[in-house]
Amino acid sequence: MQHLPAMIHDLALILGTAGLVTLLFKKLNQPIVLGYLVAGFLVGPKTSIFPTVIGVASINLWAEIGVIFLLFALGLEFSFKSYCVSGARPALRHCLKFH
Repeated sequence: MQHLPAMIHDLALILGTAGLVTLLFKKLNQPIVLGYLVAGFLVGPKTSIFPTVIGVASINLWAEIGVIFLLFALGLEFSFKSYCVSGARPALRHCLKFH
């Protein structure tokens, strides 16, 4: 049997740790995002308590994929209908804020 590539091993480690930390933080009534930060700390290369990520170069790739999933989840929570109901005043204030 061939060994799994390092990226697949890293993915399994990251997702497994994130799943366990999610269950733990739900039980403790703590924010899940805080649990994900703790999971990232535990899996990262600077911690030797648990098995860590093998391919340190792949951390950047997994971080970018994580940001993509985070933005996708935020997009699912965004309600365009409620934004339109609030009127033009907040939209105008938002546009002026960045200029």
